[in-house]
Amino acid sequence: MHQTKRKGITIFIAVLTFNFLFTGNVAAVSITVNNSTVSDADFASIQAAVDAANPDDEIIVKPGIYVENIEIPKALSILSESGSPSDTIIQAADGSRDVLSIWANEVSVKGFSIKGADSASGIHFFGVAGCSIESNVLSNNSCGIDLYMFSSGNSLVNNDISDCLTGISLGDSLNNTLRNNSISYCSSGVSLFDSPKNTLKNNTVSENKEGISLIGESNSNTLTSNTIKSNEEVGLHLYGTSGNLVYNNYFNNTKNIESALVAGENIWNITKSEGINIAGGSYLGGNVWGKPDGTVYPRGARDIDLDGIFDSAYDIEGSGFIDYLPLKESESVVITVSNNADLAADFSSIQTAVDSAYPGDTVLVYPGLYEENVEINLEDLAVVSASGSPSDTRVQGVLNSEDVFYVTADGVGIRGFGIEGNISSLNSGIHLYGVEDCRIENNELFNSRGILQNSSGNSAQGNTSNSNPGFGIRLDFSGNNTLGNNTVSDSNVCILLRNSSKNTLLDNMVSNGNYGIWIDSSLGNLLDSNTASNNKIGVYLKASSKNTVSRSKAFANSESGINLWDSSENELSNNTASNSSNVCIILHNSSGNMLGNNAVFNSSYGIWLDSASNNNTLNENRASYNRLGIYLKASNENLLDNNTASNNSQYGIGLWNSAVNKLKNNTASYNYVSILLHNASENVLSSNAASDSSYGFWLDSVSNENTLNGSRVRKNKIGIYLKASGENILEGNSVNSNSKFGVCLSASSNNTFNSNTVDSNSEYGICMLSSNSNTVYNNYLNNTKNVYLDGKCSGNVWNISKSSGTNIVGNSFLGGNFWASPKENGFSQTHPDTNGDGICDAIYDLGKGNTDYLPLAGSV
Repeated sequence: MHQTKRKGITIFIAVLTFNFLFTGNVAAVSITVNNSTVSDADFASIQAAVDAANPDDEIIVKPGIYVENIEIPKALSILSESGSPSDTIIQAADGSRDVLSIWANEVSVKGFSIKGADSASGIHFFGVAGCSIESNVLSNNSCGIDLYMFSSGNSLVNNDISDCLTGISLGDSLNNTLRNNSISYCSSGVSLFDSPKNTLKNNTVSENKEGISLIGESNSNTLTSNTIKSNEEVGLHLYGTSGNLVYNNYFNNTKNIESALVAGENIWNITKSEGINIAGGSYLGGNVWGKPDGTVYPRGARDIDLDGIFDSAYDIEGSGFIDYLPLKESESVVITVSNNADLAADFSSIQTAVDSAYPGDTVLVYPGLYEENVEINLEDLAVVSASGSPSDTRVQGVLNSEDVFYVTADGVGIRGFGIEGNISSLNSGIHLYGVEDCRIENNELFNSRGILQNSSGNSAQGNTSNSNPGFGIRLDFSGNNTLGNNTVSDSNVCILLRNSSKNTLLDNMVSNGNYGIWIDSSLGNLLDSNTASNNKIGVYLKASSKNTVSRSKAFANSESGINLWDSSENELSNNTASNSSNVCIILHNSSGNMLGNNAVFNSSYGIWLDSASNNNTLNENRASYNRLGIYLKASNENLLDNNTASNNSQYGIGLWNSAVNKLKNNTASYNYVSILLHNASENVLSSNAASDSSYGFWLDSVSNENTLNGSRVRKNKIGIYLKASGENILEGNSVNSNSKFGVCLSASSNNTFNSNTVDSNSEYGICMLSSNSNTVYNNYLNNTKNVYLDGKCSGNVWNISKSSGTNIVGNSFLGGNFWASPKENGFSQTHPDTNGDGICDAIYDLGKGNTDYLPLAGSV
């Protein structure tokens, strides 16, 4: 019977072909397939039907299991009759070949279970367009659906793919749509390789090893409204792709994003707009970010206006990718608190509201004075004042032996409260213990407010300066928290971080405490734009490393503005510290720190490096109107570069008992001594400028083996002064217009002074007072009086042996010095050089046994 039926179909197809040849296009026909003997059909195999069909025909496959590998070279619609993949199954006859190979455009496959290609694909596209793969179940294939070789404009809709090496693969394919598919239990859920401008929408990619990967030139794709969750290694993996738009997706994986891409090249949100988002909120924006443990990101961020979008941007897992409008996953409950009988609320105390809340809820507190101590051990809870103002919503601790707020859960927010109470020395206004991702913002702690009215109608006295021996805000063993825009005063320590790392302190004001901000045994914290005033110590880092203190102000602190003690590898930049009785910035036994572009003024010491503070870098700092501008004491191997020290009453820059430091390109002016070395050896001072001071450079008290070169020294009383110092090298400096001496050596021996320009100094160019065995050669001296010698000045050498080399006035031999005068009657200007070698024929007797045997010649 089947053989007769096939023969009839063959004749039928031949007739259709004949009609097509003579009459043009033939109307599409439906061809049936059934491999069961129960009911008749045109063909018993799908491949036979495909072979016999004309383009645009429809092949309807009745329920059954079809064991075959099918190649489709023409535009056809292949549909299961029942529409159910559960009863219409195509099983690969050869597991090393694709189950369905599509070689033609406009092919449609719908309603099948396709499986068994364990070394090939369930459905494989080869450079085709306009195909539709819909409502199929693909499992146990090496690849579920594979679009290859510039396949474009195809639609993959509502397919269920599982247990494959790769669920859906796109290679060199563009402008395809993947919508409403479910991909699970694969090594790679969806993989795009060099495939741009595709759209992935409303897909669920879950429980794979890797969820979605975009590789190579897979640029400008759109991923929206997908659920990407519970993938073992990563939700979305980006390998060098850019320009992709990823928004309104739900991410919930142990690791949501992994990338080898420079941050910022993909877009993670659209402009906020009306529309139901993937979390059920009323606005579209970015994505939902969570993890399987229930954590919601950004941790501790709030949704104050309840628009379903967090108020803080999210740096996605620290990758540098920013979702500026992260979505809030759950519709949290707002629990209200008021102790005013005229204002209805859910609860009358904050603690009762906290105890009744669930993670993600908001406790909204209406204005009033709340006398209680509050403990929060519920994650992702926001406790906020309804007014946002600490002045009218105040919490006063009842028990001084407890913290006013004690937080032991991650992701907690406390915002907009005035916090008061006479607490003990071990307790705090807000205490975070062992937590992450909390936000403490816009609170005022322990400010003096005068008379308070408690709930019973009795007066409660406000705090006075330093009335609290405890802490304002304290963090112990806590990381990745944000303290922002808080005002804390009148405490022993206004803000304390102990064993707490990677926290952010931003725009806080701390005052009237023993310590404004104290960072103790903590790493990698960022302190930005804070203000510390009228404390004993403004900002204090103790045994803490790799922290950043930037753009902050520390003023009127009695002992020090910023103080580092046993702390290394920190950065202090763009801060202003001033008006301290003692020191603006001090480092004690602290090494490897970077101090850049800080301004320090109106204090005894501007910047002080003390007690083995070694290997620090000071760059572009400004120290003025202090007693000592920049001061190093017993500190070695530091670099001072491009700093400015001016109008300091004693020293601009001072090195005291310090060795092997480098000072270059610094400017010091209008000080008593611009740059001082006291018992300081083996330092290198190059290209510095010292001017308008009593002393430009002063080396004294056995400051030996230093090098001073390339510096500009002018308009001082004495330009360079060496006192009881030897074996120093002064080379290539310009020393001019000083009112007394250009260079003065007092009781200083064995120094070398060469290739310097010393001119226009009012009294003498070089003054030697009881100084012996110095070597002075190849200098240009042009002063009314070039040399003054007093006391025993023996053994000084005023020239080297004649040798080839360009000398200081441009001639071809080195020897002694060029002796000039402003009236052009100096020795070198008036004595002949008959052989033209650039050396005067006569020797120059300087007196007291000092002779330049090879004075340079010329008319310069």
